[in-house]
Amino acid sequence: MTDLSQVPPRLKRDVGLLPLFMVSAGSVIGSGWLLGALNASIAAGPASIISWAIGAILLIGIALTYAELGSTYPISGGTARFTWIHTGTLGGFFAGTFSYLQAVAIAPIEVEASLGYVDGKWTWFGLVNSKGLLTGKGLVVAVLAMFLFMGINLAGVKWMAEGNTIAMIWKIGVPVLTIIFIVAHSFHGSNFHAGGGFMPFGVKGVLVALPLGVIFALEGFEQAAQLAGEARNPRRDVPIAVVGSMLLGAALYMALQVTFIGAVNPHNVAHNWLTPFGAGTGNFGPYYSLATAAGLGWLGWILIIDAVISPGGTGLVYLAGTSRLSYSLARIRFLPPVFATIDRRGVPWFSILFGGVFGCFLFLPFGGWAKLVGAITAASSFMYSFAPVAAISLRKSDPDRERPYRVPGLPVIAPISFAVSGLIIYWSGTTNLVKLDLAVVFFLILYVIARMVDPSQAPIDFGAGVFCVPWIVGLTIFSIFGGSYVGGYPSVFGIKINHHLPFWWDIGSIAVFSFIVFYFAVNTRLGPERVNTNVLEAVADAHQEDLDLGIGEPA
Repeated sequence: MTDLSQVPPRLKRDVGLLPLFMVSAGSVIGSGWLLGALNASIAAGPASIISWAIGAILLIGIALTYAELGSTYPISGGTARFTWIHTGTLGGFFAGTFSYLQAVAIAPIEVEASLGYVDGKWTWFGLVNSKGLLTGKGLVVAVLAMFLFMGINLAGVKWMAEGNTIAMIWKIGVPVLTIIFIVAHSFHGSNFHAGGGFMPFGVKGVLVALPLGVIFALEGFEQAAQLAGEARNPRRDVPIAVVGSMLLGAALYMALQVTFIGAVNPHNVAHNWLTPFGAGTGNFGPYYSLATAAGLGWLGWILIIDAVISPGGTGLVYLAGTSRLSYSLARIRFLPPVFATIDRRGVPWFSILFGGVFGCFLFLPFGGWAKLVGAITAASSFMYSFAPVAAISLRKSDPDRERPYRVPGLPVIAPISFAVSGLIIYWSGTTNLVKLDLAVVFFLILYVIARMVDPSQAPIDFGAGVFCVPWIVGLTIFSIFGGSYVGGYPSVFGIKINHHLPFWWDIGSIAVFSFIVFYFAVNTRLGPERVNTNVLEAVADAHQEDLDLGIGEPA
């Protein structure tokens, strides 16, 4: 009989369906609802409604693939390990790096959004300066918020999930209340064709709005897959949580965008949508401004409170997801073993502390909310692009494993979703993409050094993961030569680029390029024997109940 006192602490399966759903929904409904509609309107005018619809359509295929992967392989930090299972070390490194980069930055962004929103109302707090950056006082408050997130996460996954569930009741209720009362008190149908018509900036404006907050707002549905290793019934609950939270967020954001367009003062948008609140006025706190303009002062106060609770809840969840990612990366030896250390509460304590402290460094003056969103959108889209490849590859290399949820039409949905990810990365702009490339190169150097220090690590699976290199480099080249969307460079290394790919031609070219890379990636995957070995290693820290589920059994 096993001496349980000698068994090292492990992750606990404490999260039920409702908390798991709320974890994903809580990640989707954050600062995006407070700020996304304003940025989308400036970029696309009334046609920003279409931007939200397109964003939801583009991401639903990716959400479906995560539903299949998370229910079939319910392991913590899945976005880092799904790719590792079918590509090995090299592909796993790139997937893990992009996953961690996007996740670790979300909590600081949400905190900045909260402080900026509150400071827009009470400027005497002095939390944010005129450039949207944190002041010394704001930095202290932001760091304290991160330490609060760390404390709640260290208390255990059940505390985190249940605390988030309570916050979600508020986070859903306030936007619904905002829609109902603002529409009832201030709605101008003429705004939908003002300032140059329904689509004043054309189709390109609709697409430009996507990386300016639309995609960022809709992201986060994958958090249920990140915590699948701690779900009580992952086979049933993960698909419901992933897809359900995505649909809920999309419906809510589209309704909020309609509300915003109809509620702004018609005089301010009679000629264009560049200053929906009038020239020389602050654009932070858009729904607060609309509520007070409509005489709903009480709603304005609720919105100020929500500016703390809504982004705060998202930051709390993302710190949990970040810690599971670094835990997962340590399990496959991309990070030192200490990141995989579990305490008696069943949480990766060092990963939680590291993620929180790392996030604090992102409060340094790298840019305000809007600038950071573009870079994070690109990182998230790179992370998302690996899921469709994993879903198809694992069906081929691990075909006999039971799949509680199977995406219908996956052979069609997967390559399209991969191409969609490439387009979103491209629309994020050259500036954001180059910054992201430099961050990946930095992590790659660290990884090479780590392998030199520890030569006992498994060989690099170059053949199965090499598709990542042309994927990253190719999209960067397309971004440079394909024209300016968000922060495009007019020149590269001092050489002016005069011949951009025309609009539509660039989209078609990236689609073709994406399909080529996708099928190359699938055809260079690891074989069944290696995949099954990797699955067994991925659940080596499983409980007996995991084995009873068949998660760790050979296919």
